[in-house]
Amino acid sequence: MGTDRSGRDDAWNMKQVIQGLPLFFAFFMWSFGSGAIQLARPLYAFEITDSIFLVSVMVSITGVARIVAGPMTGWLTDRFGRKPLMLLGAGLRGACSLGQYFTDSYVAFIAFEFIAQGGVAIFITSVSVMISDVTTRENRGRFLAVRTLSGRFGAVAGPATGGLIATLFELRHIFLFDSITKFAIVVVILLLIRESRPTVERVTQKSSDASNSGPARFGLRTFANSTFLALGAATIAGTVLQQGVTFSILPVHAYDSVGISPGTLGALVSVAALLGMLVAYPNGMISDRYGRKWSLAPGLLLLAFGTVLLAVSPTYAALVLAMAAFGMGEGMTIGTTQAFVMDLAPEQGRGTFLGLWSLVRSTASVAVPLVIGGLYEAAGPQAAFLAAGAWLALSAALVIAVAHETAGRRRS
Repeated sequence: MGTDRSGRDDAWNMKQVIQGLPLFFAFFMWSFGSGAIQLARPLYAFEITDSIFLVSVMVSITGVARIVAGPMTGWLTDRFGRKPLMLLGAGLRGACSLGQYFTDSYVAFIAFEFIAQGGVAIFITSVSVMISDVTTRENRGRFLAVRTLSGRFGAVAGPATGGLIATLFELRHIFLFDSITKFAIVVVILLLIRESRPTVERVTQKSSDASNSGPARFGLRTFANSTFLALGAATIAGTVLQQGVTFSILPVHAYDSVGISPGTLGALVSVAALLGMLVAYPNGMISDRYGRKWSLAPGLLLLAFGTVLLAVSPTYAALVLAMAAFGMGEGMTIGTTQAFVMDLAPEQGRGTFLGLWSLVRSTASVAVPLVIGGLYEAAGPQAAFLAAGAWLALSAALVIAVAHETAGRRRS
């Protein structure tokens, strides 16, 4: 794999796609089950408690599990390998969903969910480390684009399947379905996915290879640089858009300020997801050929445009344009941010590095909704959307100004 001396890119072909199929299928199944329980989780918690506050408590507490589990997982993957942690994460989520299917106790439900979210962090972190192992700077953008597409297909099919299950049976049967999808992933990992942790000999051999994915060994210099600072801001920016805006204040704004129904908003979200799917793979090609900054910075600016548009124009037309910008912007930024961070990861200590990066993402997912929601409550929607847009634009500026290119023709 890699590029030859003439610059020809020969790192991505059908063999690469076939080798990645087990991972792509695992991501589809993960999103398939998780998409189904996305709405079932709060609804079932409300069904057994009749309290919105207790549902909010569940969301906040389970977010802490990801903060703790992500960094620990990164270190453990370096010590024991990627595959055992992937099995543990999928198995925990599957077992806890099965437990939620059988319980009607809020305490038991929230305990299962806390452990399950730890399993989510373990799986996502360990599989990210494995993807970083099996890809290079020359093909990482496209590999992650296909992985994103796999997850998006599952995320589209999951909610519809969950709704059908809830209609035909009971709400709690959705947890049984999610359990089945996670145990199917366990089987795929056991039978079709090989361990990818590099040996000491491989680290030594690759330390002088120009196509290596990053520095040979883990150290302070992997964090103490302007590129990691810019990517930290971009990672938080993604959380600002998803957790702070799309999954938090946007539904309230659409209903109260714009006056559209939840059904109409759901249709717009689906269209945005479709646009994200359409741009994901072409964006991966641009990222690999011309560099990460060429796709990440424009994507962040597109997201900033959407949030500012919502702040200055509370109309249906503005909402439609903003959702289109969100869909395309997410399609350009999610995979590219991950590829950029993986490019920086050292060959030895890669899991520890990516685990600490997950700490940034998980901490932001807990803090950002509180900040954006607090601004919305205290100062109104305009202040909240402008603050979100300002952070997105600042992140784009940092990526352009201080991040060193790690891929493509302009690699530093």
